[in-house]
Amino acid sequence: MQHLETLNYAAFYEQFKREKQYLENVSQATVHGYGWAWKAFAAMFASGTTITKTDVVAHVATLRSKGLTAVTINTYIRSFNTFFRWLHTEGHCGTVIKIPRLKEEKKMIEVFNETQIGRLVSLKPTTVSEIRIHFIACLILDTGSRIDEVLSVERKDVDLDNLLLKIREGKGGKERVVPISIQMRKMLFRYMQKQKPLTTDLLFFTGSGEKLNQRNALRDFKNACKRTGIKGPRCSFHTLRHTFGKNYIRNGGDVFRLQRILGHSKLEMTRRYVNLETSDLQQVHQQFSALARTAS
Repeated sequence: MQHLETLNYAAFYEQFKREKQYLENVSQATVHGYGWAWKAFAAMFASGTTITKTDVVAHVATLRSKGLTAVTINTYIRSFNTFFRWLHTEGHCGTVIKIPRLKEEKKMIEVFNETQIGRLVSLKPTTVSEIRIHFIACLILDTGSRIDEVLSVERKDVDLDNLLLKIREGKGGKERVVPISIQMRKMLFRYMQKQKPLTTDLLFFTGSGEKLNQRNALRDFKNACKRTGIKGPRCSFHTLRHTFGKNYIRNGGDVFRLQRILGHSKLEMTRRYVNLETSDLQQVHQQFSALARTAS
């Protein structure tokens, strides 16, 4: 049976988080994810006794019985598998616990339809916060970027001449360049002429010129959805990102280019964005069917 020596898990977990943040430069979202994972598993470490793989699996079963979804629990499992590997690599324990992931039910991810997209794009904002969130939503719809990536964009990253946008991924300092549409260029040109920070080079910023908080941005986006009468699907930035991905494929893009645009390291992750519905398949079947092409 795999086991760990008796350790001060809480202290080591804090050290693990700091090293991931400051040495490996993981994103703030990942750091927050480590925090949520610890909260979910903290009770398991409360006794201070040696933790075994059996203990961990039993705790996973307890979380499942409380109604947590397999997807949520698997995010915690990924964090702790990384933590247990770190303990071993750093010489704090002689063995590694590897927690098996739960089988996830595959569901179609809902995206905004054409009517809802039209409402969001044609929204007429009036206040500074409304104008800002409108541009943020449009930029994600146009590029498929993550919300933290968009909030980190600086004015120097915008290449209006070549219709390109440099994205900092927040994972090991990686960068990628994504295309923007002509319509987005028009919008950005107007926005950048009017909205200029005093102390930073950020494209989107608070009243004091600092980086916008994701929670505040999400609040503003939900309010924008209410103004346009959108009640479903879930009003989130991730829904905008999925909407971009699905429409990219629907309109003739290929999954390999999409993988690069979205910044996915694995093609499997990209495929989750492009699970097309039956109606999508029906629309293109006539075009690609060998029988249909030969019929008179």
